[in-house]
Amino acid sequence: MKLDTVFKFLLVVVILFTLQQIWPLRDVRSKLQNGTLVPWVKGALRRVYSHFCFKVIRRDMQIFYREKYIVPRPCYFVFFLVSGCLTLGAKWLMHRVSQPLGERWIPRKKWSERIRKIKVARFNLMFFNLFYFTLISALGLVALSCQTFFPHEMGGQGKLSDYFAGYPNQKTSSLIHLYYFLNGGYLLTSVYSLLMAEKLPDFYENFLQHLCAVILVYFSYGQNFLRVGSIIMLCHDICEVFSSACRVFVDTRHKAVTVSSFCILFSSWGFLRLYIFAKRCILPIHRNLDVFNPLIGYEACVWLTFLLLVILLMNVYWFVLMAKMFIHFVSSGKTEDILTRVAELEEGERADKKTK
Repeated sequence: MKLDTVFKFLLVVVILFTLQQIWPLRDVRSKLQNGTLVPWVKGALRRVYSHFCFKVIRRDMQIFYREKYIVPRPCYFVFFLVSGCLTLGAKWLMHRVSQPLGERWIPRKKWSERIRKIKVARFNLMFFNLFYFTLISALGLVALSCQTFFPHEMGGQGKLSDYFAGYPNQKTSSLIHLYYFLNGGYLLTSVYSLLMAEKLPDFYENFLQHLCAVILVYFSYGQNFLRVGSIIMLCHDICEVFSSACRVFVDTRHKAVTVSSFCILFSSWGFLRLYIFAKRCILPIHRNLDVFNPLIGYEACVWLTFLLLVILLMNVYWFVLMAKMFIHFVSSGKTEDILTRVAELEEGERADKKTK
């Protein structure tokens, strides 16, 4: 069975499981049978209005700007949209800078016009990501390094019990909220770009990872899991700095930069995305399920754990691919981005030429 089949299967499971959590089918069925669906919908609309009426929004915004430590509120989700719009604008501006560089640095005669166009587009994306994740990782470190729950392996106090101390009414630094907003906005633009771009062989694995990340970010913010969620974000953001640097230069003549970035990426990926993510994030969540199980329900806990394990599985998969990249470099002396699987398109083009 091809890996794409596995990714598609997991994608379907994630979508169905998420829809079930958003709107449980058995509740809809029972309300239809009891004739209470319309009153239930009206009640839901009234609750939405109570959260987003002008007075409530004004009060919550004043709290956000005045207080240093706050709890998530429904109207704060608008900041994710604002962040997404700003990220789109930043991408557009960076594209104007990176496009000429990509055209200059990526060889013209090495690949076909279509493959080269894909590589230039990937260069533009990674060029933006390099700057974005450098800045966002710095913000994350500033916001989290002084927190008591920051893992001791990363230089913090390592009091992981503080992840859920005082839950669900625990207050978190407004800087961590800002970190969340910026990451959430970026993820929205990434999903949009992924859907609008040409569907490459790595589409399903990327979409699966992005979808899980989007769901987890917005679910964790709504349920006030910001502390452990921000650590998970930081582990992934730091790795993206070196991943972006590596993939910016992989198709250029700058092999030294590519190899050095890759070495840092490989070690940081194993440490942050595998060890810290599993031991200092997923495991504490599992051990504290009894804390928030009465509040969000058993099925939501299973759903949350499942999404985290899917992302961990993807991290392991990409770690193995990076190991293959390293072996390929040692044996051939050539740098190649296996993660994007563009080589599959090149093989397809060669096969088409032979048949013609």
